Amino acid sequence: MLKRRLSFLALVLLLLVAAVPLRAAEVFTVEGVPLDATAASVSAARDTARAEGQRRALRMLFERLTLSADRSRLPRVSDNALSDMIQGFEVAGERSSTVRYIARYTYRFNPEAVRRLLRDANIPFAETQSKPVVVLAVWRDSERPILWDDPNPWRAAWGTRSSSQGLVPIVLPLGDINDATAIDAEAAINGDDGPLQALAARYKAGDTLVAQATMSGSGDARTLELQSEREGPGAGNQSWTSQLKAQAGESDADFLQRAITATLDHLEDVWKQSNLLRFGQAGTMTVNVPINELKDWLAIRERLSGVASIRSTDVLSLDRGGVRLTLHYLGEAAQLRLALAQRDLDLVEGSPDWTLKPRSQR
Repeated sequence: MLKRRLSFLALVLLLLVAAVPLRAAEVFTVEGVPLDATAASVSAARDTARAEGQRRALRMLFERLTLSADRSRLPRVSDNALSDMIQGFEVAGERSSTVRYIARYTYRFNPEAVRRLLRDANIPFAETQSKPVVVLAVWRDSERPILWDDPNPWRAAWGTRSSSQGLVPIVLPLGDINDATAIDAEAAINGDDGPLQALAARYKAGDTLVAQATMSGSGDARTLELQSEREGPGAGNQSWTSQLKAQAGESDADFLQRAITATLDHLEDVWKQSNLLRFGQAGTMTVNVPINELKDWLAIRERLSGVASIRSTDVLSLDRGGVRLTLHYLGEAAQLRLALAQRDLDLVEGSPDWTLKPRSQR
């Protein structure tokens, strides 16, 4: 009896000290920024490289958080102010000569400083990161659509793409026998839900992106027809088409990379539009969180810590069967539900209170 009472008291204490969730630092970390500078001395080269690296990292972070239409309005930041915004950095692959400095840096920015800068500039931004999206690159020629077979220059172009640091991480499947057995080009184009979700599950992703490309013409008269569809529970079905024309002297490889950039920019913008932080619109919601053991609450608490739209939480009551919380959040309830889903938390509407539970409990 004493042991059970002590366990319950420990649960009470953990609940009461968890009033404000921590913010996910990963969104404000920019990894692998390449630095390369030459100067009169290695120390001067290092200083030049670091200053340029900080500016490049901030630009990458801005592009991660903001809509592409707002890029021309991004605020300018002095080097001194920028240095104050950086909480820390890590160095990898450092090399130098007497006049040259080369390295790759990872920068960790102060979230509140970045938010304040964007809000002062009246630039909307999002912080919610999507679950990974598996890309199925379908190349359409005059005979048949190609997914796993060679040659598929479209899929090859995606394969050379460096890893995305946006809010929508992408995964390119291996294309092995398991993938080929799970789904073919026709099933991908037709949006067969079962095979698509099975493939997403294999790569621990949320949704799939079926990206089709068709090239016509030759030389500088080449045209790419793009048709993309994001499918799955993460953001609902989304589809769009676009057309790109080759630039003068542009190689096929560069043309395809430009098409990938256009596809990813649209994918990111649609996601950000659904998850823009609406500081002028705040809401509160009372939710019941069923738990069986202390570890259940700790797991949910950890997941809540990564939801950017939740400003704070208040514990209203607790017992051995669950926790009753008030969530203070930005935006609308539908937006909050989408953000929670990326953390594998289901928000189920009820009367009067909602229920919050891990997706695995469904």
